[in-house]
Amino acid sequence: MTCLPQIGNLDLEFIGKGSRRECYRLQNQDVCVKLYRDPAAMDVDRKARLSQRLHVFAARFVRGLNTNIQEWRYHQALKRQLPPELLAVFPERIEPVYSAERGWGIIESLVLNPDGSLAKSVQTELANTQDQELRMRLYRETERLLGQLSAYAVCFFDPPNILVQWLSPDSFRLRIVDFEPSGKEIVPGLSYVKPYVRSKVRRRSNRYLNRLRQMVYGAADYAQQMGSGEKGLGDRSWFGQRVMAFAQKAGLL
Repeated sequence: MTCLPQIGNLDLEFIGKGSRRECYRLQNQDVCVKLYRDPAAMDVDRKARLSQRLHVFAARFVRGLNTNIQEWRYHQALKRQLPPELLAVFPERIEPVYSAERGWGIIESLVLNPDGSLAKSVQTELANTQDQELRMRLYRETERLLGQLSAYAVCFFDPPNILVQWLSPDSFRLRIVDFEPSGKEIVPGLSYVKPYVRSKVRRRSNRYLNRLRQMVYGAADYAQQMGSGEKGLGDRSWFGQRVMAFAQKAGLL
């Protein structure tokens, strides 16, 4: 376990923030630290809901409530649950870190491209390219990954957090660096109920894949495609998804 008693004295480079957490890069290192946002700063943030502010206030120093600790523990469980090729999607390193000022956080390996730049989201990469073949590859790889996460009942409920890591100008792989296994569940323990997890992952995945298809095909072409009854893997029922996945794996499509 790493201890940062004075995190303000470290050289930190701000990367971004979510509704409850902030991410900083440790300068000259290929790792980042995730910590809860400052409650005082959240009080003046009009987008921060009362429930989010209360959670941050209560969970910063309480391990049992802390999202960072939950994420670390779940990553340990995934090491025992997932095959190596799927586990490689997640960060290579996650470990707890403590700050007397900011509470519990996690140190996490950064996902970098060969030029040292940070990996970007699938949606960002789709918006930045006009190469239709690349667009289709990004969509199909995202669809395949989400199907695997559903099959293994992985608690990943925020598909927009999928990143694209470039390995060369022509090859990439998808990565996941931000997942909250149970921090947003109303009923504690739901993340251990696999049918519930699969159902929620499928619902979130279908909505996300619909948005990606609109980006890939364009609004007009997408509407025509959906009107003709042609559907992608993400549009089908659970049974239909399994049938289509089996057919693709068997080389029937």
